[in-house]
Order: sequence, then C-alpha cells, then structure tokens
Amino acid sequence: MFELPPFRKCPKCKKQKFGTLSVSGNAVTKRCADCRYSHDEILPDFDKRVVYLDQFAVSELYKTKEGKRRLGAPSATFWQRCYELADLAYKRQQVIFPASNLHSDETIVWHSPSELRLAHEMFSGETFFDRTDEIATNQEWEFAEAYISGSSPPALTFDVDDILSGDRNDWLPVYHISIDSDYSIFAPGLRRDRSVAETSLKSLAEGWAKSRPTFDQILRHELSSYGSAMREALRDQVAKTQAAMASDDPSSVLELRFGLMKRYRQLAAMFVDRGVPPQDAFNEVSKFLDWPGNQEQPAHKIFAYLIAALGWRVSSGQSPNVGAGILNDFTAIATYAPFADAMFVDRQCASLLQQGRLRSELSYKARIFSMSNQQEFLDYLKQLGDSATDEVRQLANELYGAER
Repeated sequence: MFELPPFRKCPKCKKQKFGTLSVSGNAVTKRCADCRYSHDEILPDFDKRVVYLDQFAVSELYKTKEGKRRLGAPSATFWQRCYELADLAYKRQQVIFPASNLHSDETIVWHSPSELRLAHEMFSGETFFDRTDEIATNQEWEFAEAYISGSSPPALTFDVDDILSGDRNDWLPVYHISIDSDYSIFAPGLRRDRSVAETSLKSLAEGWAKSRPTFDQILRHELSSYGSAMREALRDQVAKTQAAMASDDPSSVLELRFGLMKRYRQLAAMFVDRGVPPQDAFNEVSKFLDWPGNQEQPAHKIFAYLIAALGWRVSSGQSPNVGAGILNDFTAIATYAPFADAMFVDRQCASLLQQGRLRSELSYKARIFSMSNQQEFLDYLKQLGDSATDEVRQLANELYGAER
C-alpha cells in the first residue's frame, strides 16, 4: 500500500513487488507489497552545496512550479529554466536551499503563506538556517571571550553545518510532512515593525541626500555604533514591553520580542562566570559593547559596509526612496554569506557588493547571483546537477523521478 515504484523482484517471495517504503539518512527501506519482507540498503555519500534564495526568488519559483505566473510576466523563461535546473540538482542530492527566519517573517505577511511555506520546505532538504540573531549572538560571544581574556578579535571559522538545523547530507525523504500552522496573529506586529523600519530608513536616506557624507564617514559611524545601537534597541524593547504590559490588548503581549533582553542578560551572566562581580557585570557588558574589536564581528562588519555603500550612493545622487525590505536582504548577506556556497539576492544588493571597497575589504564564501547575472546562475545550477555521479543519478531517478 505504501510501497512506491519502480518495483523489482522480492528477495523472499520472488514477486515483482519489491518497492521503496521510505528514505532516511543514508539508507532506503525497501519492502515487498505482497509478503511484507523488508530490508535497508545503504546509499552513497555526497557533499551538498548550500544556496540561499531570497524571498523574491522563492516566490517566483513557487509560482513557476504551480503554474501561477501571469501570462507575459517578465523573465518567465528564466524562472522556468531556473526551476527545472534547481529541481534536478536538488533531487540529484547536490544542493539544498534552506529556509530562514527571514523567509518565515516575509511569508507570514504574504497573501498565501501556507502555500509559499510548503514550497520552500520542499526545496530545503529538511534543513533550516539557524536564526540570524542567534548566529550574530554566537559571534558576539566569541568576541566577548576574547575581550574578557584581553585578546585580539578572534578569527572565526565558517562551517555551514554549524548554522544548519538538520543534516545537510541526508538523502531526501520520499514523503514530506508539513504542519499547516496559522501564524497570522503575528502579521500585524510584523507589518508595524516593517513600517517603523521603513520610516527610519527613509529618514536616514534623506539625511544622506542632504548632508552628502562620504563612504568612509558612513562606514566609520556604522562600524563604531555597535554598542550605541544595542543600547538604543534595548531601550526601545523595554519601552514596548512596558506599554504592552500596561495595555488591555493581549495580542500586544504576544507580539513582543524578548530576544535582545535575554541576550543582554546572558552576556552579563557570562561575565560573572568569568570572574566579574555580579554588581559590575552589566557595566562591564556595556564597556564590551563599545570595544573597537567588535568592528571585526563578521555579521556587523558586512552589514555596516552594505549600509555605507547604500548611503554613499544616495549621497551621490541616487533616489533616497529605499524600502525596508533591503534591511532583510542586508541581514541575510551579512549573516549567511560567510557560510553558504551561493546566494541569490536582490539586484541592488548584488550591485552594492560589487562596489570597489566591498569587493576588496570584505571576505566571504558565497558566490553572489541576482537577476543581473541570470545566465551565470543557470550555469551554476546546471553544473551542480551535472556533478552527480552515475550511481547517484540512477538512484535519484529511481527514488524521486529526477529525470522525468
């Protein structure tokens, strides 16, 4: 009943009913649909690439797969070919496209959240990126350790498996179980956050357009603002918490985010564990936040450079009308670029990364693709699919219908 074709001769009853029951890890369970004899067969190992797709790419691939792209929509040929090559490389076990918390937040406010969430899960390989704030916090802790010991800023390692939930190199399951949870209660809060961020970014951009700062001026400000930005965010979170607790609206409490306060308390506890008197811990944390060594924290540094590049363009005459969505793109690049093999991002972000100082002074692993280099991305996906061994191709076709 649950066995999947193609069927071969059962080792026990000899009937041509021995099919695939399940795939887990590096083994496939085969079972006879007649006599129920079963056994596991070991599958070959591989080393899958990890590619981040921004929400625009995810939605375009979803619409392509479901046949929901409107007639005459731009880049239809590209997205159709992109889906075909990505799907083939994915089924041939050469790549995964993990989801992230940035996708989750964007999906909640999308018009068809459950469908889009499922579409991304089906390309994720049962893996998810750790939350961007958790990755940044882990970097912060390593820098705090160096600060406490009086050392120089640490040289971090960037193993992608360290920021993934799930096993990157598992074979894909033949069944995908998804829980259709309703997160719509959080949508109003997320939309308000986006609106506030957009207003703040617009004000910042208008300031750039008026005062015309240089790239270096913006960069110095952004790099040195690690501590002040943290304290300002904490004050904002405390104010929101107090307002929510004082209100008669239960939903306002549900929308609260306590991550930053927890992060601050954990830092203080860490300082106490390293010998700082409890009464001095928060003061020492504040000093650490202003430590110049924090300018080398990868997520903070890359984000600061992107802001400086954007600010310099606005200062040089580009329209100051920039959407808040670009901040999510900056966060994704700043967090995942050191770990992932490739990223498909917004055209403007890709262009900023090509700016001279960003090219020469930033170091990260990911190859950057966008709508500006469509053919290069297609070539990359094809290369991934073509890299599968003959054995893996044959098994992928048998288990998932990769060639159909």
